[in-house]
Amino acid sequence: MLADGHTLFRRGLKTLLASETDLEIVAEMGSVTEATAVAKLLTPDAIVMDLELLADADDATLLELRLMAASTGLLFLTEQDTPENLEKAMGAGARGYMLKNSPAPQLVAGIRRVAAQDDQNARGLSLFTSDLKALAASNNYPRPSVLTLREQEVMRLLAEGRTVREVAAELSLSIKTIEAHKLNLMRKLDIHNRTSLIESAVRMGLMVTEKVEVL
Repeated sequence: MLADGHTLFRRGLKTLLASETDLEIVAEMGSVTEATAVAKLLTPDAIVMDLELLADADDATLLELRLMAASTGLLFLTEQDTPENLEKAMGAGARGYMLKNSPAPQLVAGIRRVAAQDDQNARGLSLFTSDLKALAASNNYPRPSVLTLREQEVMRLLAEGRTVREVAAELSLSIKTIEAHKLNLMRKLDIHNRTSLIESAVRMGLMVTEKVEVL
């Protein structure tokens, strides 16, 4: 299913996907409420939706999207790749999100990956790991208080002075995924600088400060 408020873009995407023999467009909608209602009837394998449509979604619609994500892959398209947009996508239960100007082959590959419920990062597909999907599906979103094991691991490495790139390399994850974890840590713990991050890590027992003996 395609959901985008811009008719020309939606029709262009439909034309692009029509040439793929393994993909079938079952419906196209111009609003998030329409898309949610029709998806409940058709249960498509994937919904490709403009992230901007979420601006008109109320809490009930967002909850329906999150519940739907268990069986339907949600792929959000956005014009800007920002932490804020990533958070919006996660909050709606997304399995992935991509830039609207992504090359056609990458976009098609992303749709296939989302429809197949494959969590491994495809080229051009931003995110997703199982703990982030669980967070997005939680009714407590966007402010859960408990850190996942992965978030604790990321927090410890960042507190030890590693850069986002270094943490990504050490954990064999993408930089985007680590940035998403970092954003979650800042939101959950209400921390805004490295000093607060270190203090929180020590307080939670994730790292131990060295004891200095003075003679």
